[in-house]
Amino acid sequence: MFLVNCEYFSTKPNLSIARVNDKYLFFNEIQDKIPANLSKEDSIVFVRNQINSWAKKHILNQKALINLSQDEQKRLDDLVDAYKSDLYSHSYQEKMVMTTMDTLISDLNITSYYDLSKSNFKLNQDLVKARFLKLKNDNYNLKDIRSRFKRFNKDDVEFLDSISLQFSSFSFQDSIWISKELFFSKLPVLKTYIKNNIVKKSLFYQIEDSLELYLLKVNESVYRNDIAPLDYIKPTLKQILLNKEKLNFVSKFEQDLIKDAIENKELEIYEIK
Repeated sequence: MFLVNCEYFSTKPNLSIARVNDKYLFFNEIQDKIPANLSKEDSIVFVRNQINSWAKKHILNQKALINLSQDEQKRLDDLVDAYKSDLYSHSYQEKMVMTTMDTLISDLNITSYYDLSKSNFKLNQDLVKARFLKLKNDNYNLKDIRSRFKRFNKDDVEFLDSISLQFSSFSFQDSIWISKELFFSKLPVLKTYIKNNIVKKSLFYQIEDSLELYLLKVNESVYRNDIAPLDYIKPTLKQILLNKEKLNFVSKFEQDLIKDAIENKELEIYEIK
C-alpha cells in the first residue's frame, strides 16, 4: 500500500496529482511503479520523483513545440513516422519468419557447409578435451580412484560421480572442447611447461602438494590457427545457416508481397516519363 499522510491520495487515487497546462497526471498511472514495502517517507519521495520526471517530459515537449520551427517539427515528425513504419514492418516480417520459415538445419547441411568453408574458421586460442579431479592425498580410496580415473569407462564414470563429494573439485566433461587457458585456470598448481607438455602429448598426469593430489588427462588438443573442430563451432555454423535462410526467406517474402499487390490491383506502377 502507498502510505502518505494525506487523504487526497488514499481515498481518491484516481484524482490528478499534477498538471502541466492541459496535461494531467493521475495517481493510478504511477501506482504500479511504486516498489513494494517502501516506508511512508520513501513512498512520498518516490511519487515526487515520478511527478518531476513526468513534468519535465511534458514541459520540455511543450517548449519544443513553441521554440522549434515548423520545418524542424516536420523533419522530426517524418523521422517518427519512418521509425514507426520500420518498426511495424520489421515486427511483421519477424512474425512471418517465425511462423512460416523452416528453421530446422540438418547435421548434413552443417557438415557440408563446414567442409566447403572450414578454411575460414581458424582458432584464435588453444582448445582441449580433458578431465581432472582434485582430492586429499590421504584419501583411503586413492588407488582405486586413480585407476578408475585413468581407465574411465562407463562404470568408472558412474563410480567417480557417486563419490564426487570426496573431491575438492573435478570436471569429467572430457568430450567437450574447452579453452586451454580456462581449463588450466582450475589447476593453478601446474607450471606452464607442464601444461604445454600435457597438451602436446595428450598425457595422463598427476601432481601433489602437501595436502592434495591432482589427476589430469588430456584426450585431444588443437592449437591457435588450426582449423576449428566441427563439434566446437557447430552452434556457430547452425546460426550462420539460419541467418542465410532467413535473408533468403525475407527477400522472397518481399518480392511476393509486391507481386501479390500488383495481381490484386492494390499496387500500380506507372510509366516514368
